[in-house]
Amino acid sequence: MVFNMNRPLQIISDKNLSPKQKTNLLAAEAENSLPYVSVSEKVTKALEENVLCDIFEGHAPYKPRYVLPDYAKFLSNGSKHLELDPATNLDEAINLLTILYHHVPSVTSIPVYIGQLDDILLPYIGELTEAQIYQKLKLFWIMLDRTLPDAFMHANIGPTDNVICRTILKVDAELKQIAPNLTFMYDPEVTPDDLLRQATSNICECSKPHIANYPMHSRTFDDKGFGIVSCYNSLPLAGGQTHWLE
Repeated sequence: MVFNMNRPLQIISDKNLSPKQKTNLLAAEAENSLPYVSVSEKVTKALEENVLCDIFEGHAPYKPRYVLPDYAKFLSNGSKHLELDPATNLDEAINLLTILYHHVPSVTSIPVYIGQLDDILLPYIGELTEAQIYQKLKLFWIMLDRTLPDAFMHANIGPTDNVICRTILKVDAELKQIAPNLTFMYDPEVTPDDLLRQATSNICECSKPHIANYPMHSRTFDDKGFGIVSCYNSLPLAGGQTHWLE
């Protein structure tokens, strides 16, 4: 690839881009000035003929697309690296997640998986009322959309019936934000019909959540668990994946 010397100036002069978008695009230009990663002749031909697509995620495979941190472990243990103590209440749990999300690597510079939110937040609700939980989660949801505005960012809820799950559905239907994206885990042996109806009603309101067959997915993974990281990708918790071809 021949590096276009005019491209950096075009990026920094673009009035339609925010400073953060300009920074990301400048970094991508530097990465794409490197030779393309080595692939076979068949893959090269398939890329040239648009049979395969690398979704324009750069020439150098130095960062993954999907990373699934063990957020529950992080909240219970804190982080020596980030100098964060374990969470003791919902405010602290949300604050810790907000900080960690900015340190999760991905090709988009935005975390692609933000956790099974009802599972990881339920231990911290204490004596909070439903109204208090609603207010905190609504502010959290708005923060995610405004600071990490990427529809690839994905949260999971369900299959159990709980106040975090129902409140997130309520907030998502009200705000109708693009981010974060959302998957509802459905288990016919666990999920009550009225919770499933709330999830399907949300689809009419904001095109979310996606519905995942929880028993089918869970049988594929070990006891550590898994996450749905897009509309269709399920990966092991504390694991990840890249989109690179070889």
